[in-house]
Amino acid sequence: MRGYLGKKNLCLGLERNNFMPFLSKLLNGLEIMAITGNPDVVIHGITDDSREIKLGFLFVCMPSVYNSPNAYWVFKTDGNDYIPDAIKKGAVAIVSQNPICNIPDNVTYVQVRDARISMSRIAAEFFNNPSEKLKVVGVTGTNGKTSTCYLARSIFSASNVNMGILGTIIQSVGKSDVPASMTTPEAHRLQKMLLDAVSEGMDGIIMEASSHALELKRVDDIKFDVAVFTNLTQDHLDFHRDMDGYLAAKIKLFHELMKNDKPSFAIINNDDPAAKNVISNTKAEVITYAVNSKADVKILDFQSTPEGMNFKASIFGKKEFKARLQLLGDHNLYNALSALSIGVSQNFDLEAIKNGLESVSSVPGRFERVNSGQDFTVVVDYAHTPDALERVLKAARKLTEGKLIAVFGCGGDRDKGKRPIMGHAATELSDYSVVTSDNPRSEDPIEIISQIQAGIDKRWSEGKRYELISDRRSAIQKAINIAEKGDVVVIAGKGHENYQIIGAKRNHFDDREEASEAIKNRLTN
Repeated sequence: MRGYLGKKNLCLGLERNNFMPFLSKLLNGLEIMAITGNPDVVIHGITDDSREIKLGFLFVCMPSVYNSPNAYWVFKTDGNDYIPDAIKKGAVAIVSQNPICNIPDNVTYVQVRDARISMSRIAAEFFNNPSEKLKVVGVTGTNGKTSTCYLARSIFSASNVNMGILGTIIQSVGKSDVPASMTTPEAHRLQKMLLDAVSEGMDGIIMEASSHALELKRVDDIKFDVAVFTNLTQDHLDFHRDMDGYLAAKIKLFHELMKNDKPSFAIINNDDPAAKNVISNTKAEVITYAVNSKADVKILDFQSTPEGMNFKASIFGKKEFKARLQLLGDHNLYNALSALSIGVSQNFDLEAIKNGLESVSSVPGRFERVNSGQDFTVVVDYAHTPDALERVLKAARKLTEGKLIAVFGCGGDRDKGKRPIMGHAATELSDYSVVTSDNPRSEDPIEIISQIQAGIDKRWSEGKRYELISDRRSAIQKAINIAEKGDVVVIAGKGHENYQIIGAKRNHFDDREEASEAIKNRLTN
């Protein structure tokens, strides 16, 4: 097949501005079942969304059903249904798992074995394999990914290494900070962001690698230098078949390290029961961290205070490391250890690592305080899994002089199995819980709350230990209004999110704004 002469150039949208590749170049290495039309048509852009098609684009049709030994999901749309629209808008080539259909002679049709694998490889080739020119750190796990990324980026910055960040909160590349629409974007968008990082002269990217992205092959053709495993607790069992399938998706990140010609590191939380399984599935150099177990980076001592946390750690049993975190909550000890271990893997100066950790004052929506002049503490946190909620409430308890009040709900169209578990955890660990809506999506909020209530111990009666308020604004107001001096109110589930999804509509809603407004109303009335 003919190739093309190319060079590094700035990515504009989902296009490239010159030296466009031939389709044949992009198809190298793919398992092709059949092809009609000209394989050497020039490709100006790639997408899986027919609304983005421009003249000269390649349209990759994502199937509506994903079915593997580890996961099963039915998407709302099937890319194959939009082939006529894509052609009408100027698509010159179609890639699909489906057999060749009625396609105009001037459009090339490629049937492939797997559209998702194909999109990943095509995108990497189209954007000139940008991960080869960057240092790429991938962080996976149920909880702690975002905070680990923020702490690690600060360590890199203190070590004069310019890293972008791609995750749940923002996609930060160069001078551009864009709110994230999903934790880990589709392969072509991800590769485009990596090329933007190269074009901006950045040294690398720290990114959250969600289990969905790993399972759906979005990061298959990214060459990672470092992979981090934070933990594994129940979540996303609406997508993954079971916890084994969930873990198998996480482990894919550590297989990706094997594709890298550069030295690579696997950073593993050795306190997590899944650690041994992860370690046995990588050939990278392993660095473990732990609070309780034996580890390369091991906590020796720590003290939590209302202002943050002091800790002391041993590094490979040879060096002692001390730092004072501004972040609140014992769970951040693990996030700090994972970030510290990343810095150790890069052989950074320990003083620079210390400066990096200590300079992070907060992570949006992660144990974030809301202060509006009240004499009690209000904390907003993204905790939306049983383990995360338990950790946040235990951390809040250490700061509580009076009562601990929890406000939380569970998202609709997501893992239903965790709902009663979270109901049980909240009422056991707090003095009073207000069960409410999160993002109900297409489900009935009352039914979701009923499933949460099913997990609450029968010895706790409604109205004495907890109450049910489906309207989230009213639930937050109730918690604020019953709080007294020395109490702590934890508003969990949405964290940094500034919206609430009810049905198909996304409404503006920010827990931090709502809490602040409720406090001000209370103080003025």
